[in-house]
Amino acid sequence: MVTVTDRATQELRNILAEETTKPGQALRLVLRPGGDFGLGVDEEREGDEVVAADGEKILLIAREIADAVGDATIDAQDTGKGQELVISN
Repeated sequence: MVTVTDRATQELRNILAEETTKPGQALRLVLRPGGDFGLGVDEEREGDEVVAADGEKILLIAREIADAVGDATIDAQDTGKGQELVISN
């Protein structure tokens, strides 16, 4: 199961607030060509791992991606140019 730190939760909320979303949508962790992870806006699908904060869905992770990252932790780190989300095992 993926763990999301409080800092990462806040950063995900900030990103979600900047996106134009419909009710019920959240950010989805996606695998980009080349093996990098990214975020997109989507709706929950059957089998998704859902990360919620204060009852609000903020991150959706498809089963196959959740299986691939295992017990990873998503955190936010200050890069000097702003916050960056980092996935570590």
